[in-house]
Order: sequence, then C-alpha cells, then structure tokens
Amino acid sequence: MRSPRHEGLRGKFFRGKFFLITGGSSGIGFALASELLARGGRIFIVGLHADGVEAALSKLGGRGSNLDGLSCDVGSPDSVERMAAAVLRSHGVPDVVVNGAGFATYRTFEQSDMAEVERLLSVNFGGAIRVTKAFLAGMIQRGGGQIVNLASIAAALKMTPNGVYCAAKHGMLAWSQCLALELKRFGVSVSVVCPGRVETPFFDHETFRMRRQRKETELRVPLAGVVDALIETIVRRRAVRFVPRYFGALAWLAGALPLVQRRLDRLMLSRIDDLYAQSSAPALGRPAADEKRTSQ
Repeated sequence: MRSPRHEGLRGKFFRGKFFLITGGSSGIGFALASELLARGGRIFIVGLHADGVEAALSKLGGRGSNLDGLSCDVGSPDSVERMAAAVLRSHGVPDVVVNGAGFATYRTFEQSDMAEVERLLSVNFGGAIRVTKAFLAGMIQRGGGQIVNLASIAAALKMTPNGVYCAAKHGMLAWSQCLALELKRFGVSVSVVCPGRVETPFFDHETFRMRRQRKETELRVPLAGVVDALIETIVRRRAVRFVPRYFGALAWLAGALPLVQRRLDRLMLSRIDDLYAQSSAPALGRPAADEKRTSQ
C-alpha cells in the first residue's frame, strides 16, 4: 500500500508511536491500521462490534505488544468513557487519535425518523468529540499529540439525500478548525481529511444498495490513496487535506462562484428526484438494526 513518495517519510517517525483508530475494524480505518502497524506503530483499533474487532485483530496478526483493540459505541458517552479508561489503564495516552468511525443513510430528512437523525449526529459528529475529549487532557499534560478527524467531501460541499450526515461532517470540519486554534498553545495539532467516495462497507447500508446507480457514483477514490493522504497528514500535520486534492478547489469554487454552486445544486436535486421516483424507496429509517460502522 505504500507509495514511493511516502517511503522517505518512514524513518523513525512511526516506530513506537501509539495510534488509536476508531472505525478501525473495517474500511479506511482498518487499512490505515495495517499500514501504521507495518511502519512500526503501536495500534489500538476501536469498532462497534466485538466480533468485528476480533476479526480485524486476527487479520492484522493477533493481539500483542503492538496491537490491541476493543469494541465501543462512540455514539454512547458511557461506552466511550469505558473504552478510554481501559486504554489509559493498559496503554497510556495515544500519540495520535484518528476519529474514523461513521455511517450514513441515503434518505432525505423527511424520510428519516428522529431516532436515525439523532444517531447520525451522535456517531458522526458527537463520536469524534467524545473520543477527543476522553484523551485530550492527557495529551495536554504530556505537552503534545495529534487529533486526525476523518470527514468527507460532504464536510465542504452540500451532499444529499443524506443531508444529516453532511451536516455532521460540516460540523466536524468547523469544530476541528476551531479546536486547532485552541490547542496550538498546548502542542496538540488537529487535522481533517476529506475524501471522496471510497468503496468500503460504508455503502452496505440498504438505502445505498437500493438506490439507482448514477454516473457520479463511478467517481471513486482508491483506498490506498486515502491511506497515503492520512499518512502524509500525520507526518506533515496538515490542517485540511482533500482526497483527491482538486476537491479542495471545487469546494472553493462552489463558495466563490454562484454558477458552480447552482450546477452542484442541480445535481443534488436530480439525486433527490431519483430517490422519490423509486417506488421501492424506504419510507422511514431503521437505524439501530442495520447500521454499518466504518471509516468515512
């Protein structure tokens, strides 16, 4: 998975560093854990389901001095508190926390029940806040650390029919940028990585499987490219990194040029029209039963 341009970044940077990755049992989080482990890092993966965490640990070589993990629902304050206490007790304060846990549904706000809306906000935005808060005091006391928040292109552009997910990622980006300013005095950096569509179990949710295939869904970002961007972000302490980079220019153009935003709005309206045109479109959410938690 390593790209030639990152070979020079290996050295001693990752060796012995302690990385905690939420959403680490599958998708982007798992791929990042695998790469960091290969570079000599100490890895702790966090996932929603205990069986998923155990399967991921087994694929990575099994528990050991450099690899551990635990199930945790980042949408639950009590679950995060228990996870953080166990990590601090057994491993100490992470050098780098990667907030990668998240999920989405492909429904409009009108089609979603409030349980689903609250769950989307609590996991995708609240989860990163809870996990960061749990380890931040230790980073400040130590005099350094890194928070890396895995967002989405939806953090900078209007993306729907999953507007609540989009709102959560917008919140993550704004909060991260404010937090970076607040924590600079303590030597703690905050970064945000915003990838486009990456084919992972993130899209296993029934609402994604049932939607009509559209041309824009063919625009996909390679998983290895996102991992490369995360590695670069950790090493360079980048503030914001879009994957691919031109998404950053697109976000700027959408804000600067009304014509660009109008065209993007037309694309979103056509997606909404497609959704309502489907006779089999789900009416209300079933978030608790079919939620998939991965990194995006």
